[in-house]
Amino acid sequence: MSLIIFSCSSGQEKEEYKNAVILETIVLPKIINETSGLEILNEVFITHNDSGGEPSLYFFNLNGEIINSIKLEEESVWEIYNNDWEDITADKDYIFIADTGNNFGNRDNLNIIKLRTSDFSIEGKIEISYEDQKTFLPRPKHKYDAEALFLIEDKIAVLSKDRSNLFTDLYLIDKESNLKQALESKITYNVNSLITGGDYNKDISLLALVSYNSNGNQFLILFEDFNLENLSEKKFRKFKIPLERAQIEAVKIIDNDTFWITSEDEGIGSPYMYKIKVE
Repeated sequence: MSLIIFSCSSGQEKEEYKNAVILETIVLPKIINETSGLEILNEVFITHNDSGGEPSLYFFNLNGEIINSIKLEEESVWEIYNNDWEDITADKDYIFIADTGNNFGNRDNLNIIKLRTSDFSIEGKIEISYEDQKTFLPRPKHKYDAEALFLIEDKIAVLSKDRSNLFTDLYLIDKESNLKQALESKITYNVNSLITGGDYNKDISLLALVSYNSNGNQFLILFEDFNLENLSEKKFRKFKIPLERAQIEAVKIIDNDTFWITSEDEGIGSPYMYKIKVE
């Protein structure tokens, strides 16, 4: 059983938060119009589209220009599909892609794709399921969707996008095991929004999440001094991102108060990457 940690305000109370500031706007190519994850390797940005897109990684520079792409199904004997890729993270040895999008709670093929950073070849797939999920009938509100992925210590962490109560559950995955893993929630946070992306910086112990609510407001949520030993003690700060008609899907930490975020094309012509700052 997981703990539930409440923020200073519940979904029924008026939340108080500051605004983030947009420092820079970069137009991205339409080939990544559903950019859903963001990573940086060797000073190059990596992204991917979500459901329905090709199983490809796209590499782009600070000008937003695509400099390379890799279609994974052509690189391995593994059957790789973009069922619903939602986030990406990496360490010095491996890249992990979260094929964990599950809008209607009816997927039984959730997995984490594992690539070698040396040549982007497929190391394998980590199949996952939710330990407490009893039905796979499609429905609009449930807690078995996950769009945020990050590495912490020797674990892969995913955070849920819970349409039923606007909480988020933290799940931990053994990144070395090739066995199918049944996930149990370690803790639940009352973020009062739908989590769409995440990043963790171990050097500054900072967890950054992006989210939105039913009013179309976009948020950056920061957990400081975050580690696996003090999960139950964690409070967070929440910042409104001053963007309209946007769907923020990914975040990458630059430092304690500066971040890259990407937004899908939401009928405004192109996807975008923004540099934002908080105080």
